Amino acid sequence: MKTTWFVIVLAACGNKDGGPKTCQPLAVTVDGAPLAAMPHGLAKANNMRGDVAYEVQLFNHDKATCEGLLDKAGRQIPDGEVSVRAFAGGAGMTGNGVAIDAHTQMGGRVSLMGDKPKAVGDIVKICVDNAAFKPIAGAYKDKSVVVSGLFEGKYCGEMKY
Repeated sequence: MKTTWFVIVLAACGNKDGGPKTCQPLAVTVDGAPLAAMPHGLAKANNMRGDVAYEVQLFNHDKATCEGLLDKAGRQIPDGEVSVRAFAGGAGMTGNGVAIDAHTQMGGRVSLMGDKPKAVGDIVKICVDNAAFKPIAGAYKDKSVVVSGLFEGKYCGEMKY
């Protein structure tokens, strides 16, 4: 039966968690112009009453810390910071998405790659497959933003809400 063949093809294309095996390098553009590299990444688990989504935040500087990322009161954002975030693994539309500055875009083709982190310091990888949107808030409001590729960061721990 053709349906059986289709299911086999899907299983062969993903890893054991259903995400992609490979991912392109990160590319973020605003109105077609690429943003500067964001080589510093931190990750956390966001636990919303038992629903856990993993988030990787990338920065254009090395001043962000795990303590700041996990601080429920928020962290101090240094002048000139550029950062993007991707989150995956949670339930429903709010379980996957991307964010830039003050705008969060829910949903889309965003996947956790590989195993979930087991300990602080593990590497978390999230793949974004061409998220295109126009933010309604923040520095990039009303601009065309496209985010695609690999988000990779050091796991800092879990944040419970």
